[in-house]
Amino acid sequence: MEYTKRELKYFAVIIITLALAFAFNDKAPEFSWAHWLVNFFKMLVFVAVSVFVHDFAHDLAAKKYGFISEYRIWGVKRFGLKKQVFPKTIRLFGKDIVIESFPLGIVLCLLVAVFSNGKLFFTAVSSYGLVIKKTHRFGHKMVEVTDLEEAKIALAGPMANILLALACKIINADALADLVLINSIMPVYDMLPMFGLDGMKVLAGSRPMYIFSFIFIIALAVLLYTLGSALPALFLSLALAGVLFLAYLWYIIKRE
Repeated sequence: MEYTKRELKYFAVIIITLALAFAFNDKAPEFSWAHWLVNFFKMLVFVAVSVFVHDFAHDLAAKKYGFISEYRIWGVKRFGLKKQVFPKTIRLFGKDIVIESFPLGIVLCLLVAVFSNGKLFFTAVSSYGLVIKKTHRFGHKMVEVTDLEEAKIALAGPMANILLALACKIINADALADLVLINSIMPVYDMLPMFGLDGMKVLAGSRPMYIFSFIFIIALAVLLYTLGSALPALFLSLALAGVLFLAYLWYIIKRE
C-alpha cells in the first residue's frame, strides 16, 4: 500500500485524536503524568493498528473491483441549508492550507471524551473515497462503481475491525483488552447511516446487507463483553442477525 503525503497527515491526525479519546481516562485512582503517558502511547499503538486494519480492508476490497481507495477525514462541507463553505483555503505561517471539510468527527470525538471524562467515545472520524483507474476496470460492464460494489468496499473496513476484536478476544490476553474495546466501538460508529460514513454507503448499496451486517456488528460488540467468551458471542451474533434479517425479509414480502 502506498499513501500520499496528504493521506499520511490524515492518518496522523486521526490516530492521535482517537488515542487521546481512549487514553483520556486512564482509570488510575490518582492522576500521574507518567502513568497517563504510558497509557497514551499504548493506546496510540492500538489505535494505529486498528486504523491500518480498517483502511487496509477498504483498500483490498477496492482493488478487487478495480479502484484505489483514498483515506480521508470525515467532515461536512456545509451547515444546514447554507451554501457550501468548504473546501476553504487559509494562510498559515506563509503557506496556503486547503481545508477540505469541517472535521466534525474529530471535534465530536474530543468533546465527547472531555465531557464524559473518557467514559464515552465517538469514533466516526474517518472516511474514504474511490479513485477510478479505467484500465483496472477492464472487463466490467460499468466504469463507474456500482452501488453494490460500493457497499461491499464500505463494509470491508468495519467488518475487519470487529473480526480483529473477535480474534483478540479468542486469544483472551489481558494486554489486548483495550484493543478489543477499540475494535468493538469503531465499527459500530462507522456503520451509522450518516452521509460520508461507511454505513450510509452500505445502506445505499444494499439495504439487506446493511441490516444483517449492522445487527451482527452491534450484537458481537456487546456480547464480547457481556458473555466474556468469543465463540458463543460469535454464534449468537450470527443467529440474532440471521433471525432479524429473515424477519425483515418476511416484512418486505408481506407488505408487497
